[in-house]
Amino acid sequence: MAGKLPGASIGIVTMIDPQMEILHRLEAGYRQTVFGFLFLTLFAVASTLLDTLARMAKPAAVPEPAPLPVPPLEAEAKIEKPASSRLEGLYHEMKTYIDLEMWELALEKANLIVKDHAGTKEAELVSRNLNELRWKAEPKFVTPHAPITADQEKQLREKGLAAMYNHVKTYMDLEMWELARQKALSIMKSFPDSPEAAELMKVYEMIERKARESADAAVAEKAET
Repeated sequence: MAGKLPGASIGIVTMIDPQMEILHRLEAGYRQTVFGFLFLTLFAVASTLLDTLARMAKPAAVPEPAPLPVPPLEAEAKIEKPASSRLEGLYHEMKTYIDLEMWELALEKANLIVKDHAGTKEAELVSRNLNELRWKAEPKFVTPHAPITADQEKQLREKGLAAMYNHVKTYMDLEMWELARQKALSIMKSFPDSPEAAELMKVYEMIERKARESADAAVAEKAET
């Protein structure tokens, strides 16, 4: 519309007086107006095109990787190796048999510790007391022998429990209540399902009371002297 009005006006003026002086100035102004309009149009088109190309060239946002699942804190839990677990079991069994004076079985476990777990702290401790265990064990176990089978170990355990039960009864008869209490407690703790443990549970309360009374009497007697 802006371009048509000046153009029409110039056409009318040209028809009226082609030699009119203002006609040349009007034509120059008209050309400048049309040029400016075209320049603005081209600038707007170029700006739009550049903006579109810039958006197309912009790389898409890379999504952040999902966080990896946090593994359970297994490092804080102490997982024993099979060899360590085996050594711990042997050492515990040996101490139990020593406490119950089952010297043959204690020696068997001690030999396994020294043989299969050489270089460990437990093997070193056992080696220092191995001769004493051999001396307390039966003669056939002093010299090298084949490993004890499961049936033999069961028989020796039953034999040892019977012997220890008799020791408890002897301590009770001699009124050695503290020793009776200690050995009775060892049997009940180490072999709670054994017949000997069941019998001792019936009299343990009395043994413990007698042991306490005996200890109190000894303290009182010492105080008087």
